[in-house]
Amino acid sequence: MAVRACTFLLAIALAHAFIDEAVDVIKLGKEIGEEVLNSWDILGKPLNLSGGVDLPIIRRRERIVLSRLALITRKIELLETGIEKTNAVAMLLAKAAGRGPRLELRLHEMADLLNRVASADREMREYVRLQKELERSTLEDFAEWCVSPDRSALPGLLERVHSLIAPPHKHWLGRGILDLALDDLQEEHPDLCELQLSPHQLIYDMYNTISLTEIKGYAMMQFSWMLLRIYGKGNFTQEASLTRQRYGERTSRTAAAARAALAIARRDLYRCDPPEHKIGETYEEVTRLLQGYIENEVDMNKDNTCREDCAHYTLAEHHTCFKDQFCAKQTACNGRIIDCKYIDSDMWVCRAGKNSNRRYEWIEYENGRTLGKAGSCTRGTTKVDSWWRWLFWHCSYCMCLCDEPGPMSHRYFSLWASTSDVKNNKVVTGLRLVKHGRVFHLQISEGTLGERGSITPGSWVPLQKFDISDPGIRDGEDYHTLSYEKRAIDLDELDSPTGYILTGVRFRMIGAHLHFEIRSTPFNYTTGRLAPDRSQWISNDNTEGADVPRSRLELIRPDIPTRSATPLPVDSKHDQYVEFTHSDFDADAAQSTVPFIDIQPLEPIKGTALISGAGIIHRGAHGTGGFIAAKLFTYDYSRHVKAESPPPIVDIEAEKELVLPANRF
Repeated sequence: MAVRACTFLLAIALAHAFIDEAVDVIKLGKEIGEEVLNSWDILGKPLNLSGGVDLPIIRRRERIVLSRLALITRKIELLETGIEKTNAVAMLLAKAAGRGPRLELRLHEMADLLNRVASADREMREYVRLQKELERSTLEDFAEWCVSPDRSALPGLLERVHSLIAPPHKHWLGRGILDLALDDLQEEHPDLCELQLSPHQLIYDMYNTISLTEIKGYAMMQFSWMLLRIYGKGNFTQEASLTRQRYGERTSRTAAAARAALAIARRDLYRCDPPEHKIGETYEEVTRLLQGYIENEVDMNKDNTCREDCAHYTLAEHHTCFKDQFCAKQTACNGRIIDCKYIDSDMWVCRAGKNSNRRYEWIEYENGRTLGKAGSCTRGTTKVDSWWRWLFWHCSYCMCLCDEPGPMSHRYFSLWASTSDVKNNKVVTGLRLVKHGRVFHLQISEGTLGERGSITPGSWVPLQKFDISDPGIRDGEDYHTLSYEKRAIDLDELDSPTGYILTGVRFRMIGAHLHFEIRSTPFNYTTGRLAPDRSQWISNDNTEGADVPRSRLELIRPDIPTRSATPLPVDSKHDQYVEFTHSDFDADAAQSTVPFIDIQPLEPIKGTALISGAGIIHRGAHGTGGFIAAKLFTYDYSRHVKAESPPPIVDIEAEKELVLPANRF
């Protein structure tokens, strides 16, 4: 399959090329070159119409040429049949308006030129279909247009398309359209998140679309020379050979321009913020890991004394509920109480609903300080006052953190690997983080690898579900429990070695860090066969204690990320880590655990892209907790981009004597 070149980059509606479909354009070019050569061989010597050649002989040769052309047309149509059209590229390029006049103008020019070639291609197909009803003059006029030196004829259109890719005079015409598009795509581009395309994929699609246009143009021109030869207009052997050389020269330069752009094009792909955040659909939360908690010091020691201050209780627990005061109106912290501090003696507390993961909606102190967003309170505010005991000791209410594992806390990460069925030649085609029960999992989608990088889409691999209370399930082996001491997650971006493809992902523990790894499997690009026995796990095992330690991504006064008024960009780098922590006291009364978990599925162009790597990243900014999210790396096709000239039409020694005229276009 291949993208329909005639509709690419149209100003209103464009077709998008799937990577696996576009790859076969290279093979198609070679096959059509061979078909053209065979057709010239079958055609034989030109007819001498002045010698009184019978009309049936002309018609017979005409039918031979058109039948060979029909064969080529069917090969192209086979690549185009069944392709699901999208407006993905159209949407992207439509949003390029205003980004740069040079790129926008050249895209419009490219759209116009390709549309003209497309019209000629459609006309040719119609002539092939109706050949028995057509007059000879109709075919003759069309053939003459296909080889005319006029700028508006087919050769001129193809040369002008090529000049947009590889300008003949860069100091006058500037850089090529692939380079200009790449400059735009390399920036933070939310449209690529929406389309689930990497810049590398999009540049590669553009290259293949233009290559298919060249193939169609070459076929039309060569068969036009053949028809004109049949009609006694001349021999045209030299002209056909010159057409071949021009085609080879253009495709070679286009391939070189594409390789240069692809070599530096980003291959990473991730999801950006959705139009609307929805828990359970676009994100999930780690809950009650470290949560703001009000406790009086009298309840944090066995003796029920108030001899210390709040700062004394760096690590404590709930012992009693002294005289059923505020402690009787809230659920006690049944875990560890950490890092208490004194803010003010008296306060008004808005308690959260009974089914909420929060303890409080907001807290307003008598000194005017407010924790969280004060407003209406469904359950009504509760007045909480500290008190003096025996005139000597002040029994203060402290603001602490509660680390409370249990049924209300979702803080568990599966350590089971998620792998594709390599024995049946399946590879990873998508990745997402999901939560089942209280456990977070990595989940992959898989597809079947075929020849030359093609992928037959599959489906999401079912989760290996478990609950931490299931028999035989052990902490540290089957899952990891986040805690105050072990709440770091490593942020790494991992890619496979050359010749390998992504076939699995997993978390494992390195010290106190939740660590991400990928499984890579070697494959034969031509045949599409995997070598499962040579699979390997790849990771970045760096730690804080190394010579060049892993750096920490610090969350500064982190509010709930869904409150952000602007989209959150990727702010992490490879070889970093971030710690799950509480949201900011002032912004949210420390009621949420951040970062949140982005659970949007990441599946490039619906599971048909070849993927070589994956990673765990953080999207966020100053003042927000951000999101932990997945990232993928699409396969690097740059080393497979090449142009093979069609086989020579005339004797090689004779062809060497050809002198190419200067490029008039």
